[in-house]
Amino acid sequence: MNNIIAGLLFLLTSLSAPAQPALHYPPAIPAGASEQQAMQQQLAQIPVEQRSEEQWRQLSLVSVALATSADAPPLEQTALTIEQARHALPDDALLMAIEGSLYCIQAGSSKIDGMQAMALVNRGFRQLDRAVLKEPENIGPRLQRAITASRTPAFLGKGALARQDYRWLIETIPATEETQSLRAMVFYQLGGVVASDDPAQATSLWQRAAALSGGEWSERAKKHL
Repeated sequence: MNNIIAGLLFLLTSLSAPAQPALHYPPAIPAGASEQQAMQQQLAQIPVEQRSEEQWRQLSLVSVALATSADAPPLEQTALTIEQARHALPDDALLMAIEGSLYCIQAGSSKIDGMQAMALVNRGFRQLDRAVLKEPENIGPRLQRAITASRTPAFLGKGALARQDYRWLIETIPATEETQSLRAMVFYQLGGVVASDDPAQATSLWQRAAALSGGEWSERAKKHL
Protein backbone atom coordinates (compact mmCIF):
# COMPACT_ATOMS: atom_id res chain seq x y z
CA MET A 1 0.00 0.00 0.00
CA ASN A 2 2.82 2.39 0.89
CA ASN A 3 4.43 1.73 -2.51
CA ILE A 4 1.16 2.56 -4.27
CA ILE A 5 0.76 5.81 -2.33
CA ALA A 6 4.37 6.78 -3.03
CA GLY A 7 3.86 6.06 -6.72
CA LEU A 8 0.72 8.21 -6.83
CA LEU A 9 2.49 11.06 -5.06
CA PHE A 10 5.37 10.88 -7.56
CA LEU A 11 2.92 10.91 -10.47
CA LEU A 12 1.02 13.90 -9.07
CA THR A 13 4.28 15.77 -8.44
CA SER A 14 5.43 15.08 -12.01
CA LEU A 15 2.13 16.27 -13.47
CA SER A 16 2.08 19.45 -11.40
CA ALA A 17 5.70 20.41 -12.17
CA PRO A 18 5.88 23.10 -14.87
CA ALA A 19 7.21 21.82 -18.19
CA GLN A 20 10.56 23.27 -19.17
CA PRO A 21 10.26 25.25 -22.42
CA ALA A 22 12.26 23.82 -25.29
CA LEU A 23 15.27 25.84 -26.39
CA HIS A 24 15.58 26.85 -30.04
CA TYR A 25 19.01 27.35 -31.59
CA PRO A 26 20.11 29.50 -34.53
CA PRO A 27 21.53 27.73 -37.58
CA ALA A 28 25.29 27.30 -37.47
CA ILE A 29 27.54 29.57 -39.51
CA PRO A 30 31.36 29.51 -39.73
CA ALA A 31 33.45 31.72 -37.44
CA GLY A 32 35.99 32.78 -40.09
CA ALA A 33 35.29 35.50 -42.66
CA SER A 34 36.50 33.48 -45.66
CA GLU A 35 34.26 30.55 -44.75
CA GLN A 36 31.38 32.95 -44.13
CA GLN A 37 31.85 34.47 -47.58
CA ALA A 38 31.84 31.01 -49.15
CA MET A 39 28.60 30.13 -47.36
CA GLN A 40 27.03 33.45 -48.34
CA GLN A 41 27.89 32.92 -52.00
CA GLN A 42 26.58 29.36 -51.96
CA LEU A 43 23.27 30.33 -50.35
CA ALA A 44 22.84 33.41 -52.54
CA GLN A 45 22.95 31.19 -55.63
CA ILE A 46 19.78 29.40 -54.53
CA PRO A 47 16.77 31.05 -56.24
CA VAL A 48 14.72 33.15 -53.82
CA GLU A 49 11.57 31.11 -54.34
CA GLN A 50 13.45 27.87 -53.61
CA ARG A 51 15.13 28.86 -50.33
CA SER A 52 14.03 26.97 -47.25
CA GLU A 53 13.32 28.70 -43.93
CA GLU A 54 16.67 27.48 -42.57
CA GLN A 55 18.51 28.78 -45.64
CA TRP A 56 16.91 32.21 -45.24
CA ARG A 57 18.07 32.30 -41.62
CA GLN A 58 21.58 31.14 -42.48
CA LEU A 59 21.96 33.63 -45.33
CA SER A 60 20.73 36.50 -43.16
CA LEU A 61 23.01 35.51 -40.27
CA VAL A 62 26.11 35.16 -42.38
CA SER A 63 25.35 38.38 -44.28
CA VAL A 64 25.00 40.50 -41.14
CA ALA A 65 28.10 38.83 -39.65
CA LEU A 66 30.09 39.99 -42.67
CA ALA A 67 28.64 43.51 -42.54
CA THR A 68 31.21 44.81 -40.07
CA SER A 69 31.27 48.29 -41.58
CA ALA A 70 28.29 50.48 -42.35
CA ASP A 71 30.14 51.84 -45.38
CA ALA A 72 31.06 48.43 -46.80
CA PRO A 73 29.90 48.04 -50.42
CA PRO A 74 27.89 44.85 -49.73
CA LEU A 75 25.73 46.50 -47.04
CA GLU A 76 22.97 47.45 -49.49
CA GLN A 77 22.84 43.85 -50.65
CA THR A 78 22.74 42.71 -47.02
CA ALA A 79 19.79 45.01 -46.37
CA LEU A 80 18.00 43.63 -49.44
CA THR A 81 18.66 40.04 -48.36
CA ILE A 82 17.26 40.64 -44.88
CA GLU A 83 14.27 42.52 -46.29
CA GLN A 84 13.52 39.53 -48.55
CA ALA A 85 13.95 37.13 -45.64
CA ARG A 86 11.58 39.16 -43.45
CA HIS A 87 9.04 39.19 -46.27
CA ALA A 88 9.31 35.40 -46.61
CA LEU A 89 9.14 34.81 -42.83
CA PRO A 90 7.50 37.92 -41.30
CA ASP A 91 6.96 36.38 -37.85
CA ASP A 92 10.44 34.89 -37.44
CA ALA A 93 12.05 36.17 -34.21
CA LEU A 94 15.62 35.49 -35.34
CA LEU A 95 15.18 37.44 -38.58
CA MET A 96 13.57 40.25 -36.58
CA ALA A 97 16.68 40.37 -34.37
CA ILE A 98 19.03 40.27 -37.36
CA GLU A 99 17.21 43.24 -38.88
CA GLY A 100 17.65 45.07 -35.57
CA SER A 101 21.38 44.39 -35.68
CA LEU A 102 21.52 45.72 -39.23
CA TYR A 103 19.95 49.02 -38.15
CA CYS A 104 22.69 49.40 -35.54
CA ILE A 105 25.39 48.68 -38.14
CA GLN A 106 23.84 51.25 -40.48
CA ALA A 107 24.05 53.80 -37.65
CA GLY A 108 27.83 53.74 -38.03
CA SER A 109 27.72 55.08 -41.58
CA SER A 110 29.75 58.22 -42.21
CA LYS A 111 26.97 59.40 -44.54
CA ILE A 112 24.46 60.13 -41.78
CA ASP A 113 24.48 62.66 -38.94
CA GLY A 114 24.42 62.02 -35.22
CA MET A 115 20.66 62.35 -34.79
CA GLN A 116 19.99 59.89 -37.59
CA ALA A 117 22.54 57.51 -36.11
CA MET A 118 20.90 57.60 -32.67
CA ALA A 119 17.49 57.05 -34.25
CA LEU A 120 18.82 53.95 -36.03
CA VAL A 121 20.45 52.59 -32.86
CA ASN A 122 17.25 53.10 -30.87
CA ARG A 123 15.22 51.48 -33.64
CA GLY A 124 17.65 48.59 -33.78
CA PHE A 125 17.53 47.84 -30.06
CA ARG A 126 13.74 48.17 -29.95
CA GLN A 127 13.64 45.54 -32.67
CA LEU A 128 16.12 43.33 -30.81
CA ASP A 129 14.14 43.68 -27.57
CA ARG A 130 10.91 42.74 -29.34
CA ALA A 131 12.56 39.66 -30.84
CA VAL A 132 13.81 38.49 -27.42
CA LEU A 133 10.41 39.11 -25.82
CA LYS A 134 8.65 37.33 -28.67
CA GLU A 135 10.62 34.11 -28.15
CA PRO A 136 12.52 34.28 -24.82
CA GLU A 137 13.68 30.66 -25.11
CA ASN A 138 15.09 31.17 -28.60
CA ILE A 139 18.87 31.38 -28.31
CA GLY A 140 19.27 33.21 -31.64
CA PRO A 141 17.66 36.59 -30.85
CA ARG A 142 19.32 36.75 -27.42
CA LEU A 143 22.73 35.98 -28.93
CA GLN A 144 22.17 38.55 -31.67
CA ARG A 145 21.33 41.21 -29.08
CA ALA A 146 24.39 40.30 -27.01
CA ILE A 147 26.72 40.57 -30.02
CA THR A 148 25.19 43.87 -31.13
CA ALA A 149 25.30 45.37 -27.63
CA SER A 150 28.92 44.32 -27.17
CA ARG A 151 29.93 46.11 -30.39
CA THR A 152 28.05 49.32 -29.66
CA PRO A 153 30.20 52.33 -28.63
CA ALA A 154 30.67 52.49 -24.86
CA PHE A 155 29.05 55.93 -24.50
CA LEU A 156 25.70 54.39 -25.51
CA GLY A 157 25.75 52.29 -22.33
CA LYS A 158 24.91 48.90 -23.82
CA GLY A 159 27.76 47.06 -22.08
CA ALA A 160 25.57 45.96 -19.17
CA LEU A 161 23.02 44.52 -21.59
CA ALA A 162 25.75 42.55 -23.38
CA ARG A 163 26.98 41.12 -20.07
CA GLN A 164 23.45 40.25 -18.99
CA ASP A 165 22.65 38.45 -22.24
CA TYR A 166 25.94 36.54 -22.43
CA ARG A 167 25.55 35.36 -18.82
CA TRP A 168 21.98 34.26 -19.53
CA LEU A 169 23.29 32.28 -22.49
CA ILE A 170 26.01 30.64 -20.38
CA GLU A 171 23.46 29.62 -17.75
CA THR A 172 20.87 28.48 -20.28
CA ILE A 173 22.72 26.61 -23.02
CA PRO A 174 23.32 23.04 -21.80
CA ALA A 175 26.85 21.68 -21.82
CA THR A 176 26.66 18.94 -24.46
CA GLU A 177 28.84 17.71 -27.30
CA GLU A 178 26.59 19.49 -29.77
CA THR A 179 26.79 22.89 -28.03
CA GLN A 180 30.57 23.08 -27.50
CA SER A 181 31.19 25.49 -30.37
CA LEU A 182 28.30 27.74 -29.35
CA ARG A 183 29.37 27.78 -25.70
CA ALA A 184 32.97 28.47 -26.69
CA MET A 185 31.77 31.44 -28.70
CA VAL A 186 29.77 32.82 -25.77
CA PHE A 187 32.67 32.40 -23.31
CA TYR A 188 35.05 34.02 -25.80
CA GLN A 189 32.77 36.97 -26.55
CA LEU A 190 31.97 37.68 -22.90
CA GLY A 191 35.69 37.58 -22.15
CA GLY A 192 36.16 40.37 -24.66
CA VAL A 193 33.37 42.41 -23.08
CA VAL A 194 34.76 42.25 -19.52
CA ALA A 195 38.49 42.34 -20.39
CA SER A 196 39.03 46.05 -19.75
CA ASP A 197 37.21 46.06 -16.39
CA ASP A 198 38.11 42.61 -15.07
CA PRO A 199 41.13 40.99 -16.77
CA ALA A 200 41.09 38.04 -14.36
CA GLN A 201 37.49 37.19 -15.21
CA ALA A 202 38.25 37.57 -18.92
CA THR A 203 41.13 35.11 -18.61
CA SER A 204 38.88 32.65 -16.78
CA LEU A 205 36.27 32.88 -19.54
CA TRP A 206 38.88 32.39 -22.25
CA GLN A 207 40.22 29.36 -20.38
CA ARG A 208 36.73 27.87 -20.39
CA ALA A 209 36.40 28.54 -24.11
CA ALA A 210 39.82 27.05 -24.82
CA ALA A 211 38.99 23.89 -22.86
CA LEU A 212 36.08 23.09 -25.17
CA SER A 213 36.18 21.48 -28.59
CA GLY A 214 34.85 24.71 -30.00
CA GLY A 215 36.79 24.95 -33.24
CA GLU A 216 37.76 28.47 -34.25
CA TRP A 217 36.37 30.00 -31.05
CA SER A 218 38.49 27.77 -28.83
CA GLU A 219 41.55 28.54 -30.94
CA ARG A 220 40.94 32.28 -30.65
CA ALA A 221 40.60 31.94 -26.88
CA LYS A 222 43.93 30.11 -26.63
CA LYS A 223 45.68 33.11 -28.19
CA HIS A 224 44.67 35.21 -25.17
CA LEU A 225 46.22 32.78 -22.68
